[in-house]
Amino acid sequence: MFTLSAPSSSVRPASVHQAATRDIDEQAALLTGWNQSYAQLSAGAFEGRIAEAWLDGVHLFVEGTSRRLHQHGALPGDRLALGLPLAPVVGPAVFCGASDWAGDVRTGRFCTFSGAQGFEFFTPEGLQMAGMEIDRDELMRLATPDEQALIARVGSTAALHRASHDRVNGLRDFMRGAFEMLAREPGLLDNPAVRSQLRHAAQSNALEMLVSAAHADEEAPVAPQRHWALVQQARAQVSQDPETPVTVAALCAGLRVSRRTLQAAFQDVLGMAPAAYLRAERLAGARRALREAPTVTEAAAQWGFWHFGHFAQDYRRLFGELPSQTWRRLRGGSDTTAH
Repeated sequence: MFTLSAPSSSVRPASVHQAATRDIDEQAALLTGWNQSYAQLSAGAFEGRIAEAWLDGVHLFVEGTSRRLHQHGALPGDRLALGLPLAPVVGPAVFCGASDWAGDVRTGRFCTFSGAQGFEFFTPEGLQMAGMEIDRDELMRLATPDEQALIARVGSTAALHRASHDRVNGLRDFMRGAFEMLAREPGLLDNPAVRSQLRHAAQSNALEMLVSAAHADEEAPVAPQRHWALVQQARAQVSQDPETPVTVAALCAGLRVSRRTLQAAFQDVLGMAPAAYLRAERLAGARRALREAPTVTEAAAQWGFWHFGHFAQDYRRLFGELPSQTWRRLRGGSDTTAH
């Protein structure tokens, strides 16, 4: 069942919301104002959920997604957002080219979603991502002049960052504890004193994380994946005309690399072969087309699937349902002919 949250605003009244979806496009829309789009990369029916708390301009959330996704989005320029997984990342996870989520002896990892260029995230299966979104100018007013310069640098671009384990674990414990408390007693936010304390605690955690990251990044910034640039070039070539099928051979010719090199790059960065990635992106495009297409066949044809039987099999393997089932569900279960 899908429940759409009310429109996002920096002055949105204090509230707690929860929602669950079985559709990646509906899931992407839950974080309103983030301008997100999701594409599913691993096979099986999708399940997503989100819990949100609004604290007079401070937005906390925990998002759960069952399948591997390709996410990208962009926040308004006056908002600063950061996040981290609530549990260790298992499987390939690449945020803006970097995949070193494990951390090291001295530091853990978190990410910033803010920045004019937006963010891109290839997520693992079963991800539970906690995040907070804050008014940039208000956070700056809470910082010292030295801290303001550090925050401006870290918050200007979406990236994976280092921070001390104390800061990373502290933020994770704060987010987990806040949502456990609000799940037990959602009416707590009706108390202005409690709401103010929770709001200030969130701002303090964000400030400490960003300053810690600025110092850690000066010593050793998180490096992008070695093959990230090649994968990005391949994806850029595909996106020039997304509805026209592109073969692996055409990608290799356009990028002037061998099939083996391209295969190694995709496997290293995304944990999947380039052919599997291209097929998943085309199937995601066909799934989006089902929202407007008069028939399933037309949606398939728009994305270069000419053998309907093979298309239906591949679609069900990836999304856990037939394209005709998706088409009917999007129309309220109508019995109108889907083909």
